Amino acid sequence: MAKKSPLFYQTDSRKTIQLGDGLVMRWSTTADTDHIALLLGQAFRWLSVGDPLPDDRIPDDNQFVRAAARRLLSGKSSIMKEYDYALVEDRNRGEDKNPVVACVSLQRHEGYYGSVNLTFGHPELIATDPEYRNKGLIRRLIQEMIHPESEARGDVIQFIPGILHFYRQFGYEYSMLLAAGAKINNTDSLPALGKDQTEPYTLRTATQADIPFLLSLGTSRHLQMHAAVGLHYTQEYWQYTVHDTIVDKQHRFDDERNTQIIVDATTGEDVGFAIMSHFFFGPRVEALAVKDGVAYMDLVYPVFRQLSRLAKERMALYDREREEIKAKETKDPKIGLPEKIDKVTVAISTAAPAPAPAPFTLAIALHPGHPARVLLDANVTPATTPGGLHLYTRIASYPKFLQTVTPELERRLAASPLAGMTGLLRCDFFRKVEGCSGRGIEVVLEKGKIQKVSDWAKPPNEETLAEKLQWKKDGKSVQVFLAAFPPLVFSNLVMGRLTLEELLNVYGDVAVPEAATRLLLNTLFPKVDHHMDVLYW
Repeated sequence: MAKKSPLFYQTDSRKTIQLGDGLVMRWSTTADTDHIALLLGQAFRWLSVGDPLPDDRIPDDNQFVRAAARRLLSGKSSIMKEYDYALVEDRNRGEDKNPVVACVSLQRHEGYYGSVNLTFGHPELIATDPEYRNKGLIRRLIQEMIHPESEARGDVIQFIPGILHFYRQFGYEYSMLLAAGAKINNTDSLPALGKDQTEPYTLRTATQADIPFLLSLGTSRHLQMHAAVGLHYTQEYWQYTVHDTIVDKQHRFDDERNTQIIVDATTGEDVGFAIMSHFFFGPRVEALAVKDGVAYMDLVYPVFRQLSRLAKERMALYDREREEIKAKETKDPKIGLPEKIDKVTVAISTAAPAPAPAPFTLAIALHPGHPARVLLDANVTPATTPGGLHLYTRIASYPKFLQTVTPELERRLAASPLAGMTGLLRCDFFRKVEGCSGRGIEVVLEKGKIQKVSDWAKPPNEETLAEKLQWKKDGKSVQVFLAAFPPLVFSNLVMGRLTLEELLNVYGDVAVPEAATRLLLNTLFPKVDHHMDVLYW
């Protein structure tokens, strides 16, 4: 068996660039951790993740993001290493100010496109000091550091959730969609355990010793993802989430993920697992998998009753930790009370009856077709956010990407009425733009196999006629499938976010005049679901 290439390494494309006026663009080391964390905490202070935002003042630094930065630069993260932050340092800045004035991390994930495994590059946690905005620093970091390094590692696609519209200027197009999910509005609505009954399935917290079991069940099939494009739960992911972040915990936000092993209470056998997250979207079930032959109907309510209890306990702990911090900040032993307050007011307020607790809500990120989601139907409310979470993607070279996923495209062809076909697929993109290697592509198909994919530009009509005459002279009969897409819109079809019919309805400059071409494009690029579980950094 061939040795697996390392997921993280430093390529020869890395460089240090002098920008002038004391500004230096370089890659990070562990010595930059505090400075990057400070910049990110300030830049993301308005992000409503972690502590609730105050409504009467400017928020403090975002502690959730600061803690995440320290984890990412610890050297133990499952998605990047301590040397994977591209940053701009101002070496002329005063000692009382943060020398790191802009930064972009390069994360990397192992994933799949149908039956093909590939790696995704992922720029993330991007920030600029307010004094240095509108100077093009993020543009230079992305274009001169992040993208070259990602491509040198072999990533044929990058993706990013992020600021609306902003990343289009770097060649990104919204072409993946994560389903909106659902929620149990009141976990008390789950059927209660009967009197004198015990749960037939129990939960225990996963440990490092469980990683082989988690790997064996952490497959798309067992997880019921129903997704043709997604990310793998890897050895590195499990090591990071069930061990390293727990053992190395330094901050109250460091245990974002909680993986529970599902145990058959009668036999003691481990039969599945569930992943919960706590802070990014609030308490949420991210994934659930069980062994073949285990009946979801028997375990769904026992498991969700216990997950709800664990989520409540974790959020109660978070509330206590936050109140303790508030008390220390005010130097007042009476948690939650100001330093000076009228004694009568204290007596009245403490004697008042406590308000009824709000119903506890548990979000569910499982696919609508997941058995647990189906069985919970009566208890579940679909998310109110329309559409879901859209992700930007950047496919810098369609030829490289399509060559990488050729086995999947050929598999789709073989299972269609076009099995064994021969011809040329030519797609015109009108012009070359940032984030795309050419003005179009040509795919050479022979007997159902993709022989070649290359950049292509639509020639003048005279050259097209000359080509046809030459084929005729040579005794060749070549079938050409022609289509046209505005720049980058083709990514929506390739990644399966939109059908060809939807693109034709939305874009007046998408043109696919022939029925045979529409059949070919629909066969190669059907609409699919995506599963990109990435927000656990």
